[in-house]
Amino acid sequence: MTWGVALLPVLFTLTPTLGLAWGQPGLTGLLGFLVLPLLEWVWGRHAAGQPQWGHQAPRAVMALVLLQPLWLLAWVAWSEPPMALWKVAILGTACGSVAGAVGIVLAHELGHRRSAIDRTLARALLCLVGWGHYLIEHNRGHHRHAALWHDPATARREESLWRFLPRYWVGVWRGAVALGREQRGMLNEAWALAALSAAVWGGAWAVAGTAGLVFCLVQAAAAQLLVACVDYMEHWGLQRRVQADGRPQRLTAAHVWDCRNAVSDLMLFNLPRHAHHHTEPWHHADALRHTAASPQMPTGYAGMVLLTLVPPLFRRVMEPRLTQYAHHPPETPHR
Repeated sequence: MTWGVALLPVLFTLTPTLGLAWGQPGLTGLLGFLVLPLLEWVWGRHAAGQPQWGHQAPRAVMALVLLQPLWLLAWVAWSEPPMALWKVAILGTACGSVAGAVGIVLAHELGHRRSAIDRTLARALLCLVGWGHYLIEHNRGHHRHAALWHDPATARREESLWRFLPRYWVGVWRGAVALGREQRGMLNEAWALAALSAAVWGGAWAVAGTAGLVFCLVQAAAAQLLVACVDYMEHWGLQRRVQADGRPQRLTAAHVWDCRNAVSDLMLFNLPRHAHHHTEPWHHADALRHTAASPQMPTGYAGMVLLTLVPPLFRRVMEPRLTQYAHHPPETPHR
């Protein structure tokens, strides 16, 4: 395990605390929406190596992501004079950005592992941001139905992010509840995880009053918006054909946008190598490779999130790439 490769996500994770301590509440936003996109464009386009984290680094970084809101919530609860609600909302947005950009990425990675420790850490983070049901639908729904139009996490070509969001949020919840019914037992897992989120937020309200509840709700909203942006762009406009026998075409690298960007790989634990993850989902992050046979994003994930937030700009950049890929796909699916 090389801890140096985890430096970028660790530094980004700590920005809400550093910003509060230094009196710079916008530090997380500055790094996430300006510095990282610029780094992706300037340095990230160079050939990416093969970062290796091992099994322990993702767990350690996830623990940091989970603990940070606790000490920040204590700061909010006992600060004198009491922190203004608008400052609490900014702090919650910063923590939500970390939870969405680093925490949910790690929850995605750990949630695919067999270890009970890894799965517990993943669910703890997701419950913190009201997204506990995500792993149910993602692991057992999305991986089966990606690039099919009834999959809530597959964005249609004509959908902007803002048209996609209601269908996505409602669809992921409904899918998780339906899959939860398939399990034996009296308690639906999706509802149980939602109850845990409510209990966590209720505890924050009991400890820090209205400020604690505002912090949790804003954190959840920011994290869920970021994960929605990522899901939107990873399969946008790519559709599997239905074959003569009525069954869908097998999912291939052609149905997933890949992203060859060194900065994104380091920041997001190889999540941008998303096509390989879908075609061989049993691999951990260390083993993922870039897939040349996939359509390619023009920049890293931070830059792509900015594009998704501005639909006319997103379409202007992505439509030509989608059309070109449809007309001239790579001949061989080499990596």
